[in-house]
Amino acid sequence: MKMLFMGSPEVSVPFLDFAYSKSSEMIVFTQKDKIRKRGKALEPTPVKKRALELGITVHTTSARSQESINIIRYFQPDIILVVAFGQILPPELLAIPKLYPLNVHFSLLPQYRGATPVNTALLNGDSVTGTTIMVMDQGLDTGDILYSDECTIDPDDNATELFRKLTKLSLGLLERNWNDIISGNVKRIPQQGAFSLTKLIKKEDTVIDFNADAISVHNKIRAFNEEPGTRTVFRNSPVLIEKSFPETNGPETPGTITAVGRDHFTVGCGKGAIRVLQLKPAGKRSMKANEFINGYKPLTGEKLG
Repeated sequence: MKMLFMGSPEVSVPFLDFAYSKSSEMIVFTQKDKIRKRGKALEPTPVKKRALELGITVHTTSARSQESINIIRYFQPDIILVVAFGQILPPELLAIPKLYPLNVHFSLLPQYRGATPVNTALLNGDSVTGTTIMVMDQGLDTGDILYSDECTIDPDDNATELFRKLTKLSLGLLERNWNDIISGNVKRIPQQGAFSLTKLIKKEDTVIDFNADAISVHNKIRAFNEEPGTRTVFRNSPVLIEKSFPETNGPETPGTITAVGRDHFTVGCGKGAIRVLQLKPAGKRSMKANEFINGYKPLTGEKLG
């Protein structure tokens, strides 16, 4: 089984390991090295780091380039497995594998096509999501479905925890059905029903608007908890709020600290309030709210935002 794996971020790495365990020969395509931390040197993607540890040949040229297409044609993969690669694949590349170009997508398609299905499910306050193994076509997450499975979203799940759940669920789907996949003994189900598209996250999308209701503010914090982080300002300095708890009742004092406790402080919203439980001041490490309270001594009546 010759495998081409295409992926980039940390969430792709367990799938790279899975593909490696199932292949006799393998190559990897990933995004180019980038400066990922201010003032630092170029860094490879997590997928590239792991692939080099496993001794796999890695390519970082654009998947749409003729050079890449020639490399893949010469390799003649049986399967292409794509997980959070970050590039749209051209039709001539999708036609190369002997069996399929497969994609793992973290939603129950056709819901939440596009780049940010996990964040979007949390932003919308959904209680259920899932994962889909699909055959890629020229559209954006429009291909035939091979397998899918549901996953509950608990009220305190954030993006990190939900990615962890969906990764485990997806790997289980692949493992249980792998023999059928490689034998071609699969039923392809065209997507049906209404679809929704997600959008790329921009910096302005992560800014907290405390005029919104407490549930919406809390859902935004859940959706962007670690990367890229949910932003506000305290004493003229940026701060990321990483964990919160919503209070549906509370004074309508948007952005104002209404109470300071031992392990949290409360900030008013347009409706209700949020308890801030974990945050990261600019240039500092992430810290629990009690550490922040002890160090910064926030006062009732001070403003965020």
